[in-house]
Amino acid sequence: MMEILASVRVRQYELTYLLPGSLSSSEVSTINESIAKLLKKQSIKILSQEDWGKKELAYPIKFKSKKNYEAFYTHMVLETDAAKIGKFEKGLSLIQEVIRHLIVLAEKESSSVEDLRVE
Repeated sequence: MMEILASVRVRQYELTYLLPGSLSSSEVSTINESIAKLLKKQSIKILSQEDWGKKELAYPIKFKSKKNYEAFYTHMVLETDAAKIGKFEKGLSLIQEVIRHLIVLAEKESSSVEDLRVE
């Protein structure tokens, strides 16, 4: 039993997701709050969050039969174990307004995004 508990390792992950540029700022805030609630429900700790704002996409992304040329970007640094990330990603894919998302293992275990950018 001790071996199983020792193998659970808390790691840091980076999450970046895109919301359609056609949404209002209040709609974006509501969706960001629902994603934060989903993280809390999975007991995933948010170390930092940055709203990168509305940016032009490199190529259009079709969403609800409409091409989007802009999207709202949000970036988070999270801390949890791998099993919880899988469950969270399934829940995130059910939020219809998220047009793209990416979760990667953080290169350096850090408590802030600024520390990750220095390298």
